[in-house]
Amino acid sequence: MLVRIFSILLKMGEKAKGEIMRKSMMFLLIGLLLLCPYPVGAQEAASLEQLILQQHLTQKELERSLTLLKQEESTLLKETAQLDLELKKQSLVIEAMRRHAGEVARAYYTGERASFLSLLFDTENFNQFLMVFDFLQLLYQRDLDKLEKFQEERAKAAQLQEDKRMRLTEIQELRRQFESRLAEKLAVQKAKEDNLAQLSDATGTEALMDHLMEDWQQRGLPAFQTFFQVLSKVMFQIPELATPDRIHSEDWFTHTLTIKQDEFNEFLASKDDLFKQAEFAFEDNQLIVNGSYNQMNIRIVGEYQLVSPQELKFHIISLFFDGFQLPQSTIEEMEKTYNLSFYPSLISSNIEVKSISLDNQQLKLQLKVDLPFGFSLK
Repeated sequence: MLVRIFSILLKMGEKAKGEIMRKSMMFLLIGLLLLCPYPVGAQEAASLEQLILQQHLTQKELERSLTLLKQEESTLLKETAQLDLELKKQSLVIEAMRRHAGEVARAYYTGERASFLSLLFDTENFNQFLMVFDFLQLLYQRDLDKLEKFQEERAKAAQLQEDKRMRLTEIQELRRQFESRLAEKLAVQKAKEDNLAQLSDATGTEALMDHLMEDWQQRGLPAFQTFFQVLSKVMFQIPELATPDRIHSEDWFTHTLTIKQDEFNEFLASKDDLFKQAEFAFEDNQLIVNGSYNQMNIRIVGEYQLVSPQELKFHIISLFFDGFQLPQSTIEEMEKTYNLSFYPSLISSNIEVKSISLDNQQLKLQLKVDLPFGFSLK
């Protein structure tokens, strides 16, 4: 908390020299109280202030999530309206082609097309036969093209209808999420306001709340976005670590890839300088990342889930910014935006993952060779 107070002082000092003298004395006194032993009442006030800051960050992140959901809904509504317009146009096209397809069907049903075959027998020489044959071939090909085109347009209309149905389902889900997060936001906001009312003077805490959000919006959120963006690209290079010295073979088809924690960190640091300021740890089947950027600390806790033999999906459990925990809405946003999954097929097209473990500073992947040509191993 004291580090944050001094950070605030530096920012405030850039704005007004006269104001900084008064506020500096106030914050320095607060800092001395925090460093020195203080009564239980002061401890409770400090804890309450920390709780209020956490609630304020959660509330504002939920508000940002609500804005993103409304924007996504607006985009889907526009796409749905466009699909409606395309479906109406498609309906007119199909109606016109249905008449042509009906004429072709009737021609074959009534035997009209079959009667054309008799023309072949009325030819007087081979040249006439070829001319009539070419004519009949073109006629039947045109009939076939009409029927195929009619089926294509019907399939296109069915796909448009399915796309519209999917958009409407997504809109319903977005509205459900919006209502859930709005309720969560209102509950957090109410709890925060109740806690603020317990403070004898909330002015200092409100200032800290403003600076916390300024920090998060200007440095915190961009840092997480950059970190996940770079990491998602590097994840596709992880197969470079699948070297013979790291692979233990149980038999011809079952192998274990072991990557040590230090090796993993060295590999990431070699790919981007961003990772030189972070440490990745393998503990209790979790991947824990602690990083420091521009006097700001971030912490990521996640786990890999085996969703299929061809994909290990990274699930974020928790995110922390300077000790403050970010809400589930922010986690879901990061997971949706950035793909941190691992695909064993990048090592080899015939490789599948049977299990994964992260413990004792080691990442272990049990791999199985899937034989081609339909062969399988039990």
